[in-house]
Amino acid sequence: MHKIPTYFFSLFALCVFIYSSPAIAEANTIDQQRVIVSFHNEVDRQLLNNYADKVVHVFDELPSAVVEVTDVQKKMLQVHPAVESVEVDKPVEKSAQTISWGYEAVEVAKRVPGTLSGKGVKVGILDSGVDTDHPDLKIAGGACMMEVAWSDGCTDSYEDTNGHGTHVTGIVAAQNNSIGTVGVAPNAEIYAVKVLNEYGDGTTATMMAGVEWAIKQDLDIINISVTTEYRDSNLERMIERAYEHGILIVAAAGNRGAIRTAGASTVEYPAKFDEVIAVGSINQQRMHDNLSSIGPEVELSAPGDKILSTVPADVRDKEYAESSGTSMAAPYVTGLAALYKERYPEMTNKQIRELLQKNALDLGEPGRDKYYGYGLAKVDKNPVSHGVSLPYKASGTGEIAINTRQAASKFNTYNVYRFDTLIAKEQTASGIVDYASAGTLYYYVHPVVDGKESNEFVSLKVQNSGPKLKDVPLTKWYNRFVSFLYYKDIMQGYTDGTIKPEQSIKRGEAATLLGKSLGLNGETRSTRFTDVSANVGASGYIESLAEEGVIDGFPDGTFRPDENVTRAQMALMIAKAYDIAGQDHTEFNDMTENVTGYEYINGMAAASIIDGYTDGSFRPHQTINRAEFSSFLAKTINEEMRIN
Repeated sequence: MHKIPTYFFSLFALCVFIYSSPAIAEANTIDQQRVIVSFHNEVDRQLLNNYADKVVHVFDELPSAVVEVTDVQKKMLQVHPAVESVEVDKPVEKSAQTISWGYEAVEVAKRVPGTLSGKGVKVGILDSGVDTDHPDLKIAGGACMMEVAWSDGCTDSYEDTNGHGTHVTGIVAAQNNSIGTVGVAPNAEIYAVKVLNEYGDGTTATMMAGVEWAIKQDLDIINISVTTEYRDSNLERMIERAYEHGILIVAAAGNRGAIRTAGASTVEYPAKFDEVIAVGSINQQRMHDNLSSIGPEVELSAPGDKILSTVPADVRDKEYAESSGTSMAAPYVTGLAALYKERYPEMTNKQIRELLQKNALDLGEPGRDKYYGYGLAKVDKNPVSHGVSLPYKASGTGEIAINTRQAASKFNTYNVYRFDTLIAKEQTASGIVDYASAGTLYYYVHPVVDGKESNEFVSLKVQNSGPKLKDVPLTKWYNRFVSFLYYKDIMQGYTDGTIKPEQSIKRGEAATLLGKSLGLNGETRSTRFTDVSANVGASGYIESLAEEGVIDGFPDGTFRPDENVTRAQMALMIAKAYDIAGQDHTEFNDMTENVTGYEYINGMAAASIIDGYTDGSFRPHQTINRAEFSSFLAKTINEEMRIN
């Protein structure tokens, strides 16, 4: 494999097998033969009568005729000054479109519904460009990024002067016609983003520019069949931005195979980044390709051995060729993702990623492994509705009641997702209630069988008319908690109509929310705290909470209403207000008896009201924002909002 300097990227198709079209049959050499005679001006019928055994047909639109002649007659016609040419009437046969073994392995023909073709889905191929004149490809647009690294790098725009990008593109979207081969998503909108030159080389800068272009063009999916062994923080940040923007990112895992060091990963970048689906390669026997990189980052596998696809004729002298490697495997997953996105346009990149994982055919060791990831990527075969209806009622003030009677009857036990967030786990009830601001929501109900969630599901689209919370996006994790408190008239926001969910919450604000939730007296008045007079808006709730023994202020007699609330203070206030039992056992690695209120933090965690961070910490002294406080308060009040 071609090695390149630090921070350079290189395509890695390991080997190419040239595809040869069947040769046209040789001319018939017997005495009697059929030929097409073309004249310079008009057909000379008298000449044909003199030098042909039979005139079969005379064309009207061209000065040509089909005749039967001997070798001698043919030679006489060829030398006549009125004749332009004499060509043998060659046999033709139906042009064949080859269905690759990879297309069949991912079961494209079994997609539901069968009309899916990637229509309307915008796919970017970050590679060496594409042959825009290839008869089997249809390109929606593109851009060249090579000038970021070389001033003369875009003389050919995004035309493919290497061949790799065209081959990758064909796997995704070769047209479903009568020639060549067919891609997984032939009607996807393909955008060629040239980040590699004619030698298959690019740089971190060209890759970053390509990803940035994809973000600006609002693409749905990008395929990166390009690798480097070097981790670059700048590229990583750009990849993160693309993922946050909602782009699904698919990349080749690399062709470094396995190494003998136990547990070592050979997966290369950018596939190795968390935001990227790393794709490994399998052969026709569904076995791991020995040259395919391995490691815990491998997420899915796809066909990558001897894959027939499109190539530029002026580069390869053919329009189709075979190539092998994870470069070929990644576009199979990209094409499948385009089919998923067409079927479920409302799904986020995270949801589609999870659905690809669930639908994968497990290979190798049970579950995810370093060779195959979750397994062989396949089409989605989920029935359209399972015959389950999900009626709903939206109050217009934030409450959404969903009738799940049919789901409970058919599935017995089910999980409910709102967008890509689990909101109800292992339910058996005939209804659930959610809370949201104005907009369009999507819910997904998955059957649970023997404690395991099925990859099948029923979806529900909900049109919610209100309330309109202008700075609380519907897709944010905290929307349902803020909407619940708004519905309960606990959190009404500021005078400008904003909620400011990601702003740190002050002690006075927290007291107001807590006091409202308890139905306490909020009339402004003098308090026992030296820094809280009747002029302080939260004074009534602060004094009421003090009377109830929920708060007691600081040793110096102050309450400090304008000071930000810490996570420990939040837990202490809510737990005391709602009599959440404390406990000594902790699940957090940074909790000790030295933390004030540690027992209440442990108790709220045990009640599934609060949670910590992925590193196992709770961070008690870290300040909390209004969204987090809303989440904890809402789950305290409404037990149905807790996920055990």
